[in-house]
Amino acid sequence: MGSAMEFGQIAGLVAAACWAIGSFIYSRLDAPAAAMNLAKNAISGTLLVASIPLFGSGLAPWLAAPASAYLWLVISAVVGIQIGDEAYFRSIQILGPRKALVLTTLTPPFSAVLGWFWLAEQLELPALVAMAITLAGIAVVIRDRNLASDRSGLHEGDPRDGLLLGIFAAFCQSTGLALSKVAMEYLPPLESSAIRIVAAFIGGFLVAQSTGVLPRWKQQLLAPGVPRLLIVASFIGTYIGIWLSLVSANTVDLAIATTQMSMTPVFMVLLVAVFLRKKISLLAFIGMAIAIVGVGMLMRPDVLLGG
Repeated sequence: MGSAMEFGQIAGLVAAACWAIGSFIYSRLDAPAAAMNLAKNAISGTLLVASIPLFGSGLAPWLAAPASAYLWLVISAVVGIQIGDEAYFRSIQILGPRKALVLTTLTPPFSAVLGWFWLAEQLELPALVAMAITLAGIAVVIRDRNLASDRSGLHEGDPRDGLLLGIFAAFCQSTGLALSKVAMEYLPPLESSAIRIVAAFIGGFLVAQSTGVLPRWKQQLLAPGVPRLLIVASFIGTYIGIWLSLVSANTVDLAIATTQMSMTPVFMVLLVAVFLRKKISLLAFIGMAIAIVGVGMLMRPDVLLGG
């Protein structure tokens, strides 16, 4: 496997760790899901735009990209970030981050279907086996009942709504990544990330403005302790996380990239264990080991499968 593909898979794993940290913080903020989504898009969008002069590819890609590339990114922003992230935030408020992240394991199957039928990505048997092992390990990790009480107690709701929102968010996120991958034939990951986040912010702002909720959201988002945590979560979970997720999606098959990103629940278990002082069971440790083996097989199928 080439170094570029290895880097793409590492980027997916780091994105998963960033999302775990961000999700843990977001779940403990006393603000509506839609308000948090709008605020994190404003913060991370500002950071991404500011990064373009430093780390971008210059004007050439912007000028060469067809209008369809920008359209795909805008649609991706609405589906994957404005709608998908809001559904995800509400899901973690209701279920807690650990249970909500369970549902993100649906993203790789959705992505495999989209990649197969839309992007003409055909996965070989070693990759399919490695994906199955990784997701099996994650499924074992999330059965650790000792970590079940990770809800913040803020903005709770019907668990069935949390379940449906989590499934819907996984579908939106996989669709958003697929749309972004089409556009990244012309625009690099950083520029694509900036367009997506800015478009999602504009869309969210227009909706909030038209419904008259901005004054109330502003008061909630500026409550003591909220801005600092929101900035940290937006920087780690969105600014770094979304940038690396597009680096990964642009480098490897969509299903493989999202499988690496699905390691988020494993990182979340560690966070809950450390910060909420919850004991990790032997079952969870076994699941982590299985997931790590699966990730290793994804990155080095020739070595681990004897190819």
